[in-house]
Amino acid sequence: MKYKHILFDLDRTLWDFDTDTHDTIKEIFNDCGLDKIIGNFEEWYRVYKTHNIRLWEDYALGKIKKTVLRYTRFYLTFKDFGIDDEKLGMDFSDKFIEQSPNRTTLFPNTHEVLTYLLNKNYQLHVVTNGFNEIQFKKLEATDIKKYFTKIFTCENIGYNKPHVKFFQHVISSLHSSKKDAIIVGDDFVNDILGAKKIGIDQIYFKPKDAPEPPEKPTFLINSLIELKSIL
Repeated sequence: MKYKHILFDLDRTLWDFDTDTHDTIKEIFNDCGLDKIIGNFEEWYRVYKTHNIRLWEDYALGKIKKTVLRYTRFYLTFKDFGIDDEKLGMDFSDKFIEQSPNRTTLFPNTHEVLTYLLNKNYQLHVVTNGFNEIQFKKLEATDIKKYFTKIFTCENIGYNKPHVKFFQHVISSLHSSKKDAIIVGDDFVNDILGAKKIGIDQIYFKPKDAPEPPEKPTFLINSLIELKSIL
């Protein structure tokens, strides 16, 4: 085998993060009676996603702290709809962090592919920028923690993907060469370019309807099952 270690991102790579997030937030939105105050959830959610994407980009680059991301994304969304209420933003965020791990939608063939890779004697690991309090619960709830040897989170390492020091820490902790590892991820900047920068091969799990990548990854897939033809 060319590789010994396979590094898996989680959100939007193994977990159907977008489906779970949408459904969780919609449930909280309705439970809080916001459907009667704001009305159209989908319009509100579209604005939320705009704020969330921008703040996650800032977080990945180390420009803001976790607490700023966690609470500001909801507060700014409510503010755009005429509700300037920091407590509401904080309460909504707390509910989301609490309830989000209860939804455990995986992409098709996740268990099949992870089992296949283990049977081929690869060591599987997680590399994620997600919050510890959600990621570890979801690993247990989806019954996929059993596949992984090590779990690397940005909170535990002290650096986010795509920072070079994140990937250097991972390789050092594996007591292996970067040439022995390959990453599987959906985020072209955080996963693919971050790994490429220090010489780790990449498998870009291209999201549906995403534009063609600006640079060529080592491999490109559109479904997890395609990993069986690569590894």
